[in-house]
Amino acid sequence: MSNIQKYSGKTFAEIKHINEYGSEYWLARELTTVLEYARWENFCNVLEKAKESCENGNIISDN
Repeated sequence: MSNIQKYSGKTFAEIKHINEYGSEYWLARELTTVLEYARWENFCNVLEKAKESCENGNIISDN
């Protein structure tokens, strides 16, 4: 038949949070698992690069 395995990990929808204003958000530590980073430190480096890119593009960041 098929050798394709069904993905069984968590998805973005499963870890989505909604604040009191109805806005969706995700927690970085939960995203680490969903995106299959083995270590938090590796994902943290990605977040730092993303924040730097936002600053270089004059995009406002809360953190």
